[in-house]
Amino acid sequence: MPYGAINKKCYEKKRTVLEYSLTALQIAEVMILIKYREYIVNKHILDIGCGAGRTTLPLTRLSKHYIGIDFSFDMVELCRRKFTNATFIHHDVRSMEIFEDELFDFVLFSYNGLDSISHDDRLKSFKEIHRVLKEDGLFVFSSHNRNYHRANSFPKIVFTPDPYAQINLLLKYFRSIVNFLKNRKLEQFNEEYAIINDKAHSYALLSYYIDKNSQILQNKSMGFETIEMYDVSGNILNPGDKDSHSAWIYYVTRKPMNIETVQ
Repeated sequence: MPYGAINKKCYEKKRTVLEYSLTALQIAEVMILIKYREYIVNKHILDIGCGAGRTTLPLTRLSKHYIGIDFSFDMVELCRRKFTNATFIHHDVRSMEIFEDELFDFVLFSYNGLDSISHDDRLKSFKEIHRVLKEDGLFVFSSHNRNYHRANSFPKIVFTPDPYAQINLLLKYFRSIVNFLKNRKLEQFNEEYAIINDKAHSYALLSYYIDKNSQILQNKSMGFETIEMYDVSGNILNPGDKDSHSAWIYYVTRKPMNIETVQ
């Protein structure tokens, strides 16, 4: 089974849907939404990988022209129940034929959503996002940091004096071991990026990891100018800065005006 399909299966589990429904905005995301507010207020917004609606409320408070999409049907259905005044579509970023060219002013793909698909599909997604984004519009996303000092990890037993909690921790550990042994053999490592079976969702996922300098080059090759980068604590990162402390990095990019469409 391709690892993209493995990830999709995980995101469609009820346990995963519930977990994402309880997750709040991250510090860097708050800072980006405030700093680039002019690109969002009353503008046309596409929220890719909207999940359980974690980013929906702050974005819909800034603009009524909001559309959220996700490739998990259960995630979309949950959003439709929670936010009856917003539009949600069960759709795939790799082929957004339902949207016309240069429709959106602001596109967000948060929580490392791009890292759930293969490298080739990642590039397809960049091209589609570039197509639907207006000139001078912003594309904001996050991606796992290949330089993170805990990118490669192994399941570990956690102990607690609470016997009931300990049972759940042991069950999680054994589930992690099973997933780890199954998915570890699918990892990939090359010069530009790596596919790593990290600890997320008890080692059920295979995620795309890339360092910030390689991502800047990737952005440029896809027709995007990298404006700013942030670590998980909301600190601005420059290309030469140390970043091993940050599990992922947020990228604020712009589609420059008068640029030829990416082929």
